[in-house]
Amino acid sequence: MDILVIAQLITGIATLMVASVLIWQMIIQKKTLDIAHKDADSSLSFDAVEHRANLNMWFTDKIDQKFLDNANKGLNNLSDVEREILTIWLRSSFVILITEYRLGRMNRNREYYKGNIVRLLRFKACQELAKEMGFNIPNNIVMKGLTKIMIEAYEEVVGEKIGVEK
Repeated sequence: MDILVIAQLITGIATLMVASVLIWQMIIQKKTLDIAHKDADSSLSFDAVEHRANLNMWFTDKIDQKFLDNANKGLNNLSDVEREILTIWLRSSFVILITEYRLGRMNRNREYYKGNIVRLLRFKACQELAKEMGFNIPNNIVMKGLTKIMIEAYEEVVGEKIGVEK
């Protein structure tokens, strides 16, 4: 063998070694990114739960049985202050759900979001407020899925079609 062949052989072996090291580093980086993604997802879940808990605690501090009875009868039975409290709570709750959905929390599980929306619409006053607010959320392909879920939940709870484009 002459020197040129030996040099080519050594260069080829070195190239394979470098490629192997790079592949190994990519595998490690992929595992690291997967762990970081899981951590971010866990953090998002904890943050969403914490925000929802704080919002619900704020709401619970503002209401009493009379307020609940009036909310069950509809918006016309609420004072201006009660209406404002209910509006803030409902709007903020929807913002949390919309943000969770946009970020892909719970893999955009239809039943998770529908269950939360049904829970938010448990008072007649909330149903009326939701209809008043409309279902105007960002209109892109991802968010259309949530719009459909919101309309479906509303129609199921209220028992009427609302003629909003899905």
